[in-house]
Amino acid sequence: MVFRLKERKIGWHKDFDSSHFLVLPYESKCLRIHGHTYNVDVEIWGELNENGMIFDFNHLNRLIKLLDHRIIVSESWVVNKKEDTIFIEKNEKRLELPCDEAVILDKPNVTAEYIAEWFAERIAEKAGDNVKKIRVKIWEDPRSYAEVTLER
Repeated sequence: MVFRLKERKIGWHKDFDSSHFLVLPYESKCLRIHGHTYNVDVEIWGELNENGMIFDFNHLNRLIKLLDHRIIVSESWVVNKKEDTIFIEKNEKRLELPCDEAVILDKPNVTAEYIAEWFAERIAEKAGDNVKKIRVKIWEDPRSYAEVTLER
């Protein structure tokens, strides 16, 4: 029996600690600021580039460093930005934070679904033409995850 190469894929797993809160039209404990030890699983399909890689793992590590030990907020909640400080107002909260302690998502809320989408989009920005598909799974806890797939 002869084997042939059918597809190439890389996988990557890492965790990070971040806090957030949600905006919901109903009462929930998630309206309060709280944190998670998130786990992220990434799979990227494609062909080898000129360096013999599908995608450089260092790009993924940089994304984790950006998110780790920060509060994640929606862009629409930022009411002002002055020098190195951002001002956030939502859910009857008024937060004043150093810019380097927050990650601002260009999403309407900060759910696991939107964090997974944001993460996948950042990977896509760095992906070469050799990358065919990106899958990101964000685990908020050992029982709950959100997953997105981007494909060319």
